[in-house]
Amino acid sequence: MFVGIKLVEKKYWIIGILYLLSILFVMNDAWLYHTPIAKLTKVETSISGQVRSTRGTEETRYKQKIQGIILNGKNKGKEVHFSNEYTDTGMLRQPYHKGDKVLLNGSVDDIGTGVRGLKRDTIIVSLLGILIIIMLILTAGRQGIFTFMTVTINIIVFIVGFWILGDTSNILKICNEIVILFAVVTLIGLNGIHRKTWAALLSTLCVIAMIMIIFDVVVRRSDLDYSTMEYLGLRNIENTEEIFHAEIILSGLGAVMDVAVAISAALSEIIEKKSNVTFGQLFQSGREIGYDIMGTMLNVLMCVFVCELIPMCLIQMNNDVRLITIIKLNIPCEICRFLIECIGIVWAIPVSIVITSIIIKISVKGKKRIC
Repeated sequence: MFVGIKLVEKKYWIIGILYLLSILFVMNDAWLYHTPIAKLTKVETSISGQVRSTRGTEETRYKQKIQGIILNGKNKGKEVHFSNEYTDTGMLRQPYHKGDKVLLNGSVDDIGTGVRGLKRDTIIVSLLGILIIIMLILTAGRQGIFTFMTVTINIIVFIVGFWILGDTSNILKICNEIVILFAVVTLIGLNGIHRKTWAALLSTLCVIAMIMIIFDVVVRRSDLDYSTMEYLGLRNIENTEEIFHAEIILSGLGAVMDVAVAISAALSEIIEKKSNVTFGQLFQSGREIGYDIMGTMLNVLMCVFVCELIPMCLIQMNNDVRLITIIKLNIPCEICRFLIECIGIVWAIPVSIVITSIIIKISVKGKKRIC
């Protein structure tokens, strides 16, 4: 017993040391950057006057005289001087402080004429380490490590997929492939190769296909306004419907997978414990589980979509766009997406029950015949 405790303590010490070493490495990784980096050694801030914002309010403007030392490149060790201006809101530029490490707007040979922004990799690694160590490894153990690995693989799949895409001409095909890869990697990575995994995977893909068929029918019989696509920054968008289609596929995957995994895991456990359970009893049990999941998932979905609307609505209201115009441009697409994803969550319950019951029941009967 004591040996086991010592091994666990040793593992935690090793993880903690590796975490600290990774932070120290990132704090001194300026030599890896092609962009010139400077550490600020002196910052003097003064008020330079008052400016009028776009809404007519008065804002205080500040001016900073910045002194720093170059940390990388051919000019390493050279002292540099810059100026920086910002306002109270910090909308366009931010204040800097002594000790900050900043990226300059130059290149390998030329340090540039000003500051581009803060070097934030140390903060990112620190927060990522806290997430991995506390929330995943210490709390969830081995399953937490698998969770982190699946998230990493999914991010790589997402980046590679859109890097291959290059433009918007083939976005729907790429997103369909990405969704399948996301589902396979996540479910197999977290649950392993098991019957309930295949049941959850098949349920997820079936539900996604069903809600996209519903979406196609709705879009063909209605006229959604895709005016907000102008915020993508693309001049000529000919496939706005496909872009919105791809957005719905990706946004609905997580919620549908969550419901499918919960139901398939619960029902497979019931069948394993009681092999003679009837389909009616399974359906009743699955429906009760679905009731518990559905309410929470629908509310989470609503909160997510409301949060997505807040920044755009505030920006438009700040630029004197009328509320009726905001509702006309933004709300229809969001309502359509919210309703489609809600339908997906609701459909995931009976579909998961049917598919899981069939797959697990067949496998259990096959084992009995062999015995």
